[in-house]
Amino acid sequence: MYRHYFVYWQKLIASLLLFWLMASFSVAGGITLNYIGMQIIPHNYKFDNTIVGGLSALDYNAATGRFVTISDDRSQKSPARFYGLKLAYDASGFQSWKLTDVHFMKRPDGSRFPGPAKSGKTSVDAEAINLAPGGRSYFWTSEGQANYGENPFIREMTLDGTYLRDFAVPKKFLVGKNSGIRDNLAFEGLTVDPGGKTIMVSTEGPLLQDGPVAPARHGAVIRLIQFDIKTGQPLHEYAYPVAPVHQPSVPPGRFSINGVSAILAVAKHKYIVVERSFAVGAGLSVRLYLIDLAGATDVKALSSLKTARYQPVTKKLLLDTGTLGIAIDNLEGITFGKRLKDGRRSLLMIADNNFRAAQKTQILAFAVTGLQ
Repeated sequence: MYRHYFVYWQKLIASLLLFWLMASFSVAGGITLNYIGMQIIPHNYKFDNTIVGGLSALDYNAATGRFVTISDDRSQKSPARFYGLKLAYDASGFQSWKLTDVHFMKRPDGSRFPGPAKSGKTSVDAEAINLAPGGRSYFWTSEGQANYGENPFIREMTLDGTYLRDFAVPKKFLVGKNSGIRDNLAFEGLTVDPGGKTIMVSTEGPLLQDGPVAPARHGAVIRLIQFDIKTGQPLHEYAYPVAPVHQPSVPPGRFSINGVSAILAVAKHKYIVVERSFAVGAGLSVRLYLIDLAGATDVKALSSLKTARYQPVTKKLLLDTGTLGIAIDNLEGITFGKRLKDGRRSLLMIADNNFRAAQKTQILAFAVTGLQ
C-alpha cells in the first residue's frame, strides 16, 4: 500500500517537473515567456546548392505565415544570402521546419557579394534582416570588417535581394583611428518600431571611443540607433548597459565577452534585448532583457561615452535561457510569430552555428502572455 503511494508521488513529481520544463517562464514588466519546444536544422544541411548555417536573424511575415532568416556567411561557402522558412508549431509543441526558398543579396551594381580575398578581407558580414512596413522589401545589416577597413552598413533590398538604398550611418560608427566599430562587434540587431516609421539598430559591442568590451570583471555600454525609415537618416541614439560575462574563463585570463546579439520592438519605447555571453571553459549564456527608453538620454551628440554624463536605458531580466532545462546554443535571432489559438502571441529564436559541427542551428518557440 505504501509502495503504491510512493510510486504515485514519484509519478506526480515527475509530471510536475516535466510541466515545469515545458512551461519554464520568467516575468518582467508583466510579460511571461512559456517555452514550447525546439527544432534543429542539421549541420551542413544543403538547400538549392547552398550550405545552410550561420543563421543570424529571424523575422515573421504575417501576410504569408512564413519566416525569413539571413546567413552571416561572408560569401565564403555560398554568396551572401537569406532563406525563407516555414515553421509548424502550436501551444502543445514545435512540430517541424522547412526551408522554402533562398535569395542572394546584391551589391549596388547588381552583382553578388564576392568571397573573401586571399588576405581574408570581405565586403559583407550580414547579421540582421527585417521585413519593411508594407511587406515589399527588407532592411538588413552588415557588420563590415573593421580589421580591414570595411565599414558596416544598413540597407534596404527587394524581396529577391536587389539593392534599393543605404541608410545614413553616423560617422562615429565608421572605421577610424581609435574610433568606430570593433571587428565583428558592429550592427548585430535590427527591428522595426511600432507604427512602422522608424527602425532601431543595435551594435553588438561598444565603439572604440565608448570604452572596452564586457569581460567578467565589468560591463560595457553599446549604442542603439533609431533611424527614420522614409529619409534613412539617424534620429536618436541611446546607451544600453551590457552586463559582465556570466562567469570568468577557465583558466582565468582566457577569452571572454558579452554583447547584444538581437533586439525586438515590443511597444512604444520598449524592446527585448538578447545578451549573449561566452567565456572559454565556462561556456555560453543567453539572457533576454526587457528595456525601456523612457527617461534615457539621447546620446546622439556625444562622440564618446567614456566620461560623459547620461542616463542609459533601463533593463529588467525577462528570461535566463539557462533555466529552460535544455542545452542553449548561439542564439542570434528573435521575432514574434503567429498568434496561438488561445490568444497568446508566439516568440521564436534562432541560433547561429558558425558552420561548426559542434554547434547547432537551433530554433526555439515560446508562448507570450502580457502582450496584446
